[in-house]
Amino acid sequence: MAERTTSGTIATLPNLLGLGRILATPVVMALLLLPGAGTDLAAAVVFIVAALSDILDGWIARARHQVTPLGVFMDLAADKVLVAGVLVAMVEATLVPAWIAATLLIREFVVQAVRQLAAAEDVVISARSLGKAKTLATNAGIALLLLAADGFTGGPVSATGTAEALLVLGLTTLALATALSIVSGFAYVAAAWPLLVGDAPPD
Repeated sequence: MAERTTSGTIATLPNLLGLGRILATPVVMALLLLPGAGTDLAAAVVFIVAALSDILDGWIARARHQVTPLGVFMDLAADKVLVAGVLVAMVEATLVPAWIAATLLIREFVVQAVRQLAAAEDVVISARSLGKAKTLATNAGIALLLLAADGFTGGPVSATGTAEALLVLGLTTLALATALSIVSGFAYVAAAWPLLVGDAPPD
């Protein structure tokens, strides 16, 4: 387990990367909703860089022993803000069915509520493999659909002739993410069920 520090400053590289993801969210949303060729590709690039920074900031925090409560909060908040904001914009742009976005977002609200309840009882429910797979599939699906949108709007991707394939692959990946979100959401609730019903805290 990474060593925690007591410093609560935001001016650490992992925290700044998390803040960068939050600030990148309206940029991706605006680029996606702007008319014109190439804006969707720009949105895809910004989103991919922001999503990859999630892996980087966790690695840096552990390597530098900068794992703090503020850092954990920034990491979780940044991930939720980025995905939620971009999904809302993609629904508006008719890239993602509303039911897929709603399922993914509802799962996040439920899991966050369970984690907050557990934290109030000094119980930590860590991320599980299904949850991590859901996150990976969600980010991959969003990136693929942003690239597909660029292909359909006359951007650089249109020259590759892959827009249709990217659309199908992106929707399939997001459908997988939706299935994983449901299964992993139930797993979180099941792990916390003794706590939810007032029994002994979960292991």
